[in-house]
Amino acid sequence: MLFKHLPDEIFQALSGSNKMLIEAVLFDLAEVFYDHAEDPIKDKSTIIESIEDTLHKLDTIAWNDEHKESFESPKTIHDYALRIYHRLVNTGWLVEEQELYRVSVLMTPQISMLLRSLVEISRHGKRNYGATVLSILSNLEAVAKNPQERGVILRQSAEASRDFSAHLNQILLGIRSLQRELFASRDPKAIVAGFFDLFVEGILIADYKTIKTSNNPFRFRRQILELTQEFLSNPDIMKQVTQCYVDQQLITVTQAQAMVEKDCRDIIQTFSNIEQRLERIDEYRYRLEKRAADTARYMDSSRPGLANKIAGIIADVAKFEKLPILKQVVGARFVGMASAAQPTRRREPPPPRVMTPIEVSEEAIKIRDQQRRFHEARQVTIPKMQSYLEKQMAAENSKHILDFTIESVEDFVCFDHLRYVGSLGVSAKKIEDLFEVHFTNQYLDVHDFVECREFSVIRRSKAPCLEN
Repeated sequence: MLFKHLPDEIFQALSGSNKMLIEAVLFDLAEVFYDHAEDPIKDKSTIIESIEDTLHKLDTIAWNDEHKESFESPKTIHDYALRIYHRLVNTGWLVEEQELYRVSVLMTPQISMLLRSLVEISRHGKRNYGATVLSILSNLEAVAKNPQERGVILRQSAEASRDFSAHLNQILLGIRSLQRELFASRDPKAIVAGFFDLFVEGILIADYKTIKTSNNPFRFRRQILELTQEFLSNPDIMKQVTQCYVDQQLITVTQAQAMVEKDCRDIIQTFSNIEQRLERIDEYRYRLEKRAADTARYMDSSRPGLANKIAGIIADVAKFEKLPILKQVVGARFVGMASAAQPTRRREPPPPRVMTPIEVSEEAIKIRDQQRRFHEARQVTIPKMQSYLEKQMAAENSKHILDFTIESVEDFVCFDHLRYVGSLGVSAKKIEDLFEVHFTNQYLDVHDFVECREFSVIRRSKAPCLEN
């Protein structure tokens, strides 16, 4: 039986005439019993004080005697709290335990789970899909890296996927029922208020806007499907994960293998048809937004839907060969731009484009490498210039400009920048300490490469000489 673990009178408190008071008290008691940092067994005085705090927050308090009780009619907040407390104890929501003179109050595990579920239903609202998808991906990656020790995490990923799929169904059904409710309403204020209160605040996904962007939460869907399919197709991983299920849940190998396969297929099924389900949700969302936009646009107009009427008039007039003459026309502008306004059309997403990698030819790669090497050769660095000077000077103490050799692009760049050693900054101080450049006023043509002022390079006394 579904309710075999619950008392028979459990829902009597929520079905009577005092159900609003009971509901408010249970909602706050859930916070008291769910406090993970405290003892789940509470003192009776603590529970009564919590009920009194709830009653203080309510605007009006009224208690209806549904049947004769031994208590007198409540007059104070404390009396109301006692009446509600005994009502919860009699219907099975709270359990009293007495040790000598001390009375403790607790909730059974079944009642606690029921209350937690009811609170979650009342708080049902926006969810963030990005965090859910990332947690599933992280768990699957951990299983793939170490299936023998962390294979049981696959179970958590499957549970998160099933909960994620169920939430999508709840959104779809919620939008559908809300659409019927709003379409049946003829009150513009109710339509607009219902759209924002029930849909925007209660049903819409928290990160819904990111679904249509490149940073959408489902961009990891391919990795999730690949990892899950790898678990099913790889016998070694399947064996290790199955053994982990056996060790953690104390079941047989056959049961564990069937459980692993079911978990993998649930994950695959959830993320394989995600696009079709999101398209249906988007279609219902568009209808709701269009309905709310039309209502808000025509809320101050006395002739809503006049655009369709005007279109019908034009279609009827087009049937005549000659336009009819209107003899009696009201002198007011009954047709205007504001009355004939239409909501913006839904923008269709662009068709998918197949991305194909472009193959680069070997000739282009060769030219690119040559250009890269040429640019590297043109770069002037102090180590290059020092190496060039030491190579040219060898064991000589001085050398004329015409005695320098230029055998490569690097040599030409270094030779051309010898004239500017003094202006290369602090980094070139080391070269100035080892060599000195003396210029004359005569210009020479050096090896048909460059025409510049004549100079000689003289080795300073502290510069080491390189012997051949």
